[in-house]
Amino acid sequence: MSSNNDAIPLSPPHGTDELMMDPMEPCLSSQNYDEIFTKLTWFVDDTNIYNVIVHNTSDGKLTTKPVNGAIFILNPKTGHLFLKVIHPSVWACRKRVEKFIPFIASEEVASLLRPLPVVNQPNQIIVTREGLSGILEVYMLDFPNTVVRVSELEFPFQAFLKIETFGDVVLKATESEMVLFNIYDDWLESMSPFTAFSRLILILRAVDVDKDKVKMLLKPDKSVVTKAHHVWPSLSDDQWMKVEVALRDVIVTDYAEKKNVKASDLTVSEIRDIILGADITPSSLV
Repeated sequence: MSSNNDAIPLSPPHGTDELMMDPMEPCLSSQNYDEIFTKLTWFVDDTNIYNVIVHNTSDGKLTTKPVNGAIFILNPKTGHLFLKVIHPSVWACRKRVEKFIPFIASEEVASLLRPLPVVNQPNQIIVTREGLSGILEVYMLDFPNTVVRVSELEFPFQAFLKIETFGDVVLKATESEMVLFNIYDDWLESMSPFTAFSRLILILRAVDVDKDKVKMLLKPDKSVVTKAHHVWPSLSDDQWMKVEVALRDVIVTDYAEKKNVKASDLTVSEIRDIILGADITPSSLV
C-alpha cells in the first residue's frame, strides 16, 4: 500500500468555514470506554508523524534533521493496525511543519476511507492528539457517517516504535509506505476484542515504562518462539496470565514511584484507570 504525499493539499477539501455545527462528541473516558467496541472505531495516533534528530554542524552549532516518522491507525475490534511511514521528504520546503502535520495525518485517514464501502467505514475516529481533531473533522465532511472524537485517556500507541517489529519498519523505510499488521495475532480465537485490546494496552503501557523488562517477560528464554507473521511470542493461557500480572506490576510500581504513593494503596479501579491512561488523583492522596 502506498500513497503520494506530494499530492496532499495545503487546505481541507471544503475549507475550515464549513466546520459542522453539531455539538462536540463527548470525549472518550474510562466511564464510556466500552463504546469503542459497540461502534466501528478507529484510533488515529500521529504523535510520531514528525521526528527529528539533533546533530552538530561543521561550525559547531546544533541543528535538527527530519527522519522517518509514523502514523498509527488501529481498529480495536479486529486488531488491524495500519502503520503509515512518513518519509522526511514529505517535509521538504515546508517552513511551518507543525501547521502542516494535521493535514498530512487527515489525508492519510481519508485515503484509507475513500475506497471502503459505507458499511465498512468507521462510525467514529478517536484521535490521541486534540490538535488533529479540527482538521480531521473537516476532512470527514466527505464521510457523514463518521464522527471525530478526542480522548481523555492517554493511550500509549507511541510505544509501538519502541518495539522492534514496528520500529524497524519505520527506521529502514526509504520512502513513505503503508504497512498492515494483525496486532492481535490469533488472540481473537480464544478471547473477545475487549480482552485483546486490554492486553495490547497493558503491553504498550509497560513498554513505555521499561521496554527491556517487557521484552524479557514476553520471551524469558529461547524455548519461547514467535510464529511466522505473528507480532508477539506464542504463550499458553497460563503463561499469558503470569505475564499480564507482571506487566501490571511494572506499570503500577512506576506510577507509585512517580506519584509518591504506595502501590498497595491503589484500588482496582485506580489501577485500571492508570493502565488506560486516565488522569487520576489516587484516593490515598485525597
